Amino acid sequence: MVTACAQQGDVGGLHCFDEIGRWIGLGLAQLAAVLDPTLFVLGGGVSAAGDLLRERVEAMFRGNLTGRGHRPVAEVRLAELGWESGMVGAADLARTNDDTSVPGSDR
Repeated sequence: MVTACAQQGDVGGLHCFDEIGRWIGLGLAQLAAVLDPTLFVLGGGVSAAGDLLRERVEAMFRGNLTGRGHRPVAEVRLAELGWESGMVGAADLARTNDDTSVPGSDR
């Protein structure tokens, strides 16, 4: 409901996305300071908001990235599979996992 309201221009809904974009962007900036990734992918339920969220996250990320002039800036994208990306990744991992590496496995 919040996403639908924000997409229609509701001030309260947009404020919610400003706030969540702020927190996710700050978190990504902190991760980038440690890991120097080239890409962040937003997936799961939040990705259903599309660019409404991605643009806010990216702005906060870029604005809070330490050493901006001295390091590559990671790209922020939406998962191609949207909100199902986590489930698809988990299913793929389960499908390709070697059962002998699981502690307590008899195989």
